[in-house]
Amino acid sequence: MQDAGELLKTLRLQAGFGLRRFAELIGMQPSNLSAIEHGRRPFPDDHEKVRGIADALGLVEGSDEWGEFFDAARGPGQLPADLTEFADRELVPVLLRTVKNRDLTDDEIRRLIDEFQSGKGGSGDPGKASDLHGQAT
Repeated sequence: MQDAGELLKTLRLQAGFGLRRFAELIGMQPSNLSAIEHGRRPFPDDHEKVRGIADALGLVEGSDEWGEFFDAARGPGQLPADLTEFADRELVPVLLRTVKNRDLTDDEIRRLIDEFQSGKGGSGDPGKASDLHGQAT
């Protein structure tokens, strides 16, 4: 995976923008954009600014490219900007603590994600929770 600045530059060039034109489009000084692309400056902390950059690049929300961009753009210990509103949902902290407290390996988390994406995650009954092995809790 490319680092955040390299990815931004790659996506900008793929979208056909020069540095100055893209900086103008997203409301950023060209020198600041260049510094981000060369790893001398972090991505903006402003989540709306990061979304604006993604939109200007023509990234499609929910696509793999969208996820890769937002994952790369996040600061250490932060959620990606496209997930910040989701983090405010009541059960998200419970979900994250459950994963943490179970000390799931990356492979177990990947398997859980695969189950959700394939439609096999959970019991199918929203009122009934299941553990990782499909056992009702």
